[in-house]
Amino acid sequence: MWADLEEEYGDQVEFFSVDRETEEGREFIRDHGLPIGQPGFVVYDATGEITYAALGPTRAEGVRELVESVVPQ
Repeated sequence: MWADLEEEYGDQVEFFSVDRETEEGREFIRDHGLPIGQPGFVVYDATGEITYAALGPTRAEGVRELVESVVPQ
């Protein structure tokens, strides 16, 4: 799923993952006020505002809709 989305939207959207088991990951979570839990999914818009955040598994079709909601048309 992630590879497909990166291939399709990689020139418009930045995808990254955060590992809460590393100090760098925990620091990112703290700095951005994100909930601690895995898996989690957060969508930021172009201004850096969080438009969606959730803990737990996310369905592929739901992820695609969220990505498309922040991609300029």
